[in-house]
Amino acid sequence: MTAARELTEAPATLRLATPTDAEVVQIPWTALRRSEFNPRREFDQQALFQLATDIYYKGVLQNLVVRPHPTEAGAYELAAGERRFRAVGLLVEGLELVDDQGGASELLKVPEGYTVPCRVQPMTDSQLVEIAVTENFQREDVTPLEEADGFSRLVGLGMTPDEIAVRSGREVRFVEQRLTLASGLGKEARKLLTEGKINVAQAQVIAQTTGELKKHLVKLVKDNPHHYSADQLRKLTTQGRLLVSDALFDVAASGLAVNEDLWGLTPAYFRDTQKAQALQLAAIEAQAQADRDSGSWAFVDVVQADYVQNLPWREYENYGPENLRGVVYVFNASGQMRRHERAVRKADAQAAEKAKQSAARAQTRAQTAPEDRPVRDAAHKIGQEARARVLWGSLVNDPKRCLVLTVQGLFEAACGSTEVKVRREDAPTLSGAEPLPEVAALIERWTTQHPGLFKSNKPGELTRRPSGARLHAALMELSTDELLELLAYHMHDSLHHWSGYSVSHRPGELAVYVAGQIGADVRLAQEWTVTTEFLSAYTIPQLTALVATMPKACQPSIAPGLSKKELMGRIVEFAAKLREAGWVPDVVTFAA
Repeated sequence: MTAARELTEAPATLRLATPTDAEVVQIPWTALRRSEFNPRREFDQQALFQLATDIYYKGVLQNLVVRPHPTEAGAYELAAGERRFRAVGLLVEGLELVDDQGGASELLKVPEGYTVPCRVQPMTDSQLVEIAVTENFQREDVTPLEEADGFSRLVGLGMTPDEIAVRSGREVRFVEQRLTLASGLGKEARKLLTEGKINVAQAQVIAQTTGELKKHLVKLVKDNPHHYSADQLRKLTTQGRLLVSDALFDVAASGLAVNEDLWGLTPAYFRDTQKAQALQLAAIEAQAQADRDSGSWAFVDVVQADYVQNLPWREYENYGPENLRGVVYVFNASGQMRRHERAVRKADAQAAEKAKQSAARAQTRAQTAPEDRPVRDAAHKIGQEARARVLWGSLVNDPKRCLVLTVQGLFEAACGSTEVKVRREDAPTLSGAEPLPEVAALIERWTTQHPGLFKSNKPGELTRRPSGARLHAALMELSTDELLELLAYHMHDSLHHWSGYSVSHRPGELAVYVAGQIGADVRLAQEWTVTTEFLSAYTIPQLTALVATMPKACQPSIAPGLSKKELMGRIVEFAAKLREAGWVPDVVTFAA
């Protein structure tokens, strides 16, 4: 180490050359101000010391993002780069490096006028919040509470949980949990979590409670945090006691006896839980009926769940068509209740979307002459499934082509348009359809043999449990064959243009090419069998035209005046011969 020294001006290595981008300028550190809009509050001091040392010797290598300060002339407000700002602040104060070997210490110091490269751009408060929060998404050391507050700020900007999930790379369920943490934790529990006296699991339980029960849980973990694990806290919230403070009925008129703890360790609750819960449910139903009578809502539901803070996420969502919005009263076994306005039933939203699509198709059919009408979707759906089964059977045994398609999809995705979709977790399925039996068998095997690695929340979905480094380590333990099988799961019918909106879409040029390379149409000719279910999607004129495409030796005799049922029966009689002849309808083949 050299002797202690103080710089009278910033060393040359710390000064960046004038940037070519006109928006990036050198601004004195003293003119910068941190923003109250930044949700991040905690910074690791050791990491800041290291960053300050790097800046001293190498300079600020990445510019900060600022805007002119809205109230202080000549100053600039930070939108991104507060760690670099703080690190330079340490150098302004003077950072002493101590030699562990007993040598002389070194003082790293820069003048207050030290300049920092900044990109200056006008922005609104909302834009500043979005930039600040989005930057923190990329940091590994951001705390759960800071992340939760960041998500909450984005909701305040009008983003939905789905949009935040896409922006942050998180699952929607994770975003909803973080939002509950931000809104429901409370001041005292926030302090306990920030100071590390409780963990995130304990905080999540507390955040999902209200009133006296929340105060009670906070007191328990504050006095003895190691004794009350998250599981024990959950048991306390679901053990069935109806607290007096949560009663929605007239307690005095009810005549129910109340237990009050003389030591104040538990809040007052009713002795006769069953009667208290009956009165509570009656009071909730009365409020719900008043909402129904108002005629202001599409529906009013009363549902029981473990936690009342959030809507049951499998059945409801917080956004959807205005005419489908209603009220959901959520109550738990302890009698806590919360009224959620403007919720939408997922089933209703899906049905409305299907009805909208059906109406659009009906209008199209009404405007089209009978002989020009397209074959109904049921036939295209069967064709989709047949092509998907052939692709699965071929690609699952062709690992090199799966790897090629994956690499191609990643490269072409950068251009914004690709026939190959590199999916996240779901195997593609038709809207409302079950996955292929082969896919279902694969999912069953993986979730059974590797329960710590994968789970399945719905048909056709294979979802990983760990993430990041833990997921990488777990995947490294798998064999090459196992990894290739997982790759095939994601890629087997990604070429197929599965669509919940138009199942009549034909395979694209790449899909047709790959199908030709792997002999997919040959396999279809060997496996395809015409069925009544398939034929029922055709009109009589379309069935007549379909018969004309069959080999002459396999064409059933058709007499004028046959009913559709009779016509389908005659075609099915020739199903075996048609299969032997290798006949496949155009809506089933890859190259039509």
